[in-house]
Amino acid sequence: MAGAENGLHLKELSQMLGIDPRIVRQMIHQERRRGVPILSNSKDGYYLPGNEYEKAECVRQMRGRAKEIMAAAAGIERSEVGQ
Repeated sequence: MAGAENGLHLKELSQMLGIDPRIVRQMIHQERRRGVPILSNSKDGYYLPGNEYEKAECVRQMRGRAKEIMAAAAGIERSEVGQ
């Protein structure tokens, strides 16, 4: 069922499928790369989009996290070893 209100958290998915949470996370990652719109947020867990707003909001959050990771990587690159 689609929509954030029908989301399942990683622990629930892992228990339902009977597999390690790391494997579930890898499967979700692979499906997303193939174009399956599996959305997620910390409140609702993983879910399929119920509308365009949910999809856009998930993409916005992912891009924000990616931007923060790139900024941290750039900071590490600028640092000097041994400090």
